[in-house]
Amino acid sequence: MSTATVVYDGDCGICEASASWIIRHIPNIDVQSHRQFGVDELSSVWLIENNHKTTGAQAVAHILMRADSWYLRLFGRLFTFVGVRQVAACVYWLVARNRRHLSRLFGLKACGLPPR
Repeated sequence: MSTATVVYDGDCGICEASASWIIRHIPNIDVQSHRQFGVDELSSVWLIENNHKTTGAQAVAHILMRADSWYLRLFGRLFTFVGVRQVAACVYWLVARNRRHLSRLFGLKACGLPPR
């Protein structure tokens, strides 16, 4: 399997919690905050693999498909099906748009992004 890197928003509690989950459950992926990767800001998660960048819900699907666990791989695969892919993109957009509030709600570090 090729080397893959997840780049997440290091200023966001939801993103940090997700990155920690990836580190624990999908150890074959390198995980870096946007600052570690050398990016000033990030609006969605990136998966960089074979010099190709995938973002948002599609990145989440591909991250899950790299898991050792068959059920996580299956769940990631489901995200690629027509219909499910569009719903996943909408859910990802809603979470990304409200991550500042969600971080506070779950007692995580409040997102450093200005409110929209």
